[in-house]
Amino acid sequence: MDNLKEWLEAYVDGTFAAPSTDELQMTTSPPKAVKVAKKSQKGSSNQPWFTKFPPIERVRAMRAQFFDNGPNPGKGNTQHTLKLRVYIDDGLPLNQREPHWHRVVELIDPKKVVAWAVAEHAEGRLTEDDLARYRAVADDLRAWKEEEPDGAWAKMGHIGSPPGNHYFHGQFVAVRCSASGEMNAVLYLADGQIEIDRFYANKRSRKSNAPKLHGLYDPFGAIISKEDGNGEL
Repeated sequence: MDNLKEWLEAYVDGTFAAPSTDELQMTTSPPKAVKVAKKSQKGSSNQPWFTKFPPIERVRAMRAQFFDNGPNPGKGNTQHTLKLRVYIDDGLPLNQREPHWHRVVELIDPKKVVAWAVAEHAEGRLTEDDLARYRAVADDLRAWKEEEPDGAWAKMGHIGSPPGNHYFHGQFVAVRCSASGEMNAVLYLADGQIEIDRFYANKRSRKSNAPKLHGLYDPFGAIISKEDGNGEL
């Protein structure tokens, strides 16, 4: 700033000399941009983003949507998934479009689920009884598949949360499907289990990404399906 002032005074007096390139650069260069630290992205923590399945005693109703993504679902995807939409008793009228809890469960080979449980038990994160429960369910599915002439497949799936594969201990699903298309699903939870013993074919949409089957858990009659002559499926 002092160099510029002297140059201007010399210019007025008629005794100025042309400023050097360095002087001009020094007086006219814009200030350097300040680097702003990037915000940390969601998922930088190992903590789950979403909650566990709610306590059974609070579950008023639940919908299950079964998706079949075909034998070649693409890298990182599974052929069969089950989407759960849970409505809890909050004292308000049930709004089927706004579930209080929802999650997509990937259905995989029961051996993989048991292998995960064995590893968690070895690290002290599952008790002996917890591990026995995973094994018992897997054994039951395998026996059903071997003994049921109409049995098509039997799979299990973790109830978990992003980021990554954060699985909640003691919360998992077992699904069995017959060649005729009949399906049964059981949710195993720390405080009990929920069974959906009837699934209905999706008659509302034939799009490739639409659920193939719908299931309903409705112990209090909060939802009536169209299969029963009323309501919405």
